[in-house]
Amino acid sequence: MSKKIVEYKDLIAFHPGQYVGELIEDYNVTQKEFAERLGVSSKTVSKLVNAEESISKETAHKLAKLSGVSMQTWLNLQNAYDVKVAEIVEQKELEEGSEKEICEMIDFKYFKAEGYVPDKRYTLKEKIVELRKILGVASLEKFSSFNNQVSYRNTREFTTKSIVNSNVMLELASKKARDTTTTKLNRRKLERSLPALRDLTRLSPDIFYPKLKEILLDCGVVLVGLPALPNANLNGATKKFGNGSALLLLTDRNKVSDIFWFSLFHEIGHVLENDFSSDDGNGESYRRSEERADQFAKDLLIGPEDYQAFVEKGNFDKSDILDFAEKIDIHPSVVLGRLQNDGILSFDRYRELKESYYLVS
Repeated sequence: MSKKIVEYKDLIAFHPGQYVGELIEDYNVTQKEFAERLGVSSKTVSKLVNAEESISKETAHKLAKLSGVSMQTWLNLQNAYDVKVAEIVEQKELEEGSEKEICEMIDFKYFKAEGYVPDKRYTLKEKIVELRKILGVASLEKFSSFNNQVSYRNTREFTTKSIVNSNVMLELASKKARDTTTTKLNRRKLERSLPALRDLTRLSPDIFYPKLKEILLDCGVVLVGLPALPNANLNGATKKFGNGSALLLLTDRNKVSDIFWFSLFHEIGHVLENDFSSDDGNGESYRRSEERADQFAKDLLIGPEDYQAFVEKGNFDKSDILDFAEKIDIHPSVVLGRLQNDGILSFDRYRELKESYYLVS
């Protein structure tokens, strides 16, 4: 397609070089002679006529003096062409580009349900436009690459779809958290707060959640709870902000009480290690990082010596679990979840010990 006329469906852009070519024809001269009259190089005129160069202010000024058509008119012609070409590129990207595939991976119903957009019908193009605005990006392609500056807790291997949706969730959480505090992350203070955080496990959500947010915020950590976005497979994530504070995201995915507390302390483990990177999400360093955070959460919630002594007794009735949880001052679901995760009890045992949390901030 000639650059002089750029077309896409019902959109068309005319390069102002066409009008320069018409001037040359009106003068009945060669491009070289016209260049001499205009006071520019032959190369400049050739590029203008072939739509390979934009009309600069200097050239517009000279064209105005030569033709009697104002400098502003020439610049307006160039600007109109540039705007229309951008519109054509945008339209093609919306209808044919990779953003279309990325948008189709994102469940747009989530954004209606959570009040980000009005509850009405949207075309695919309208969805892309709305998502760009909500997420603050020029292109949804940004979300197709693994963000290795973020630590994610994901219970499955990452796929392109889960990477896209995990990145979207992180962006939504970042928007909520980025201006919450200017307090820099204080890892030493956070470490000293661990006993107080652990004590919250036996409280009801309406009591512990505000306290939890307050303690973390005082340490420079902004806790954000979000409803899980389908296909993100994300339990939690951490991110460091430019002002030195940190984000700790927890989703309500599988958020029964034992998973909530384990996910929370898993993410705190990453924060304490200053570990805000996930490599490529599937690599060896990522796995080692996740294992360290898992071990930190396990040992903090149930001391290794206490757990070993309890397991060696071999008594795992409901009453035994409740007595042990009371003794070590932890929510009984944490003990049950640990036994289930270690394969000592099946996941269908004593479900009544677990609470369902819905913590969204």
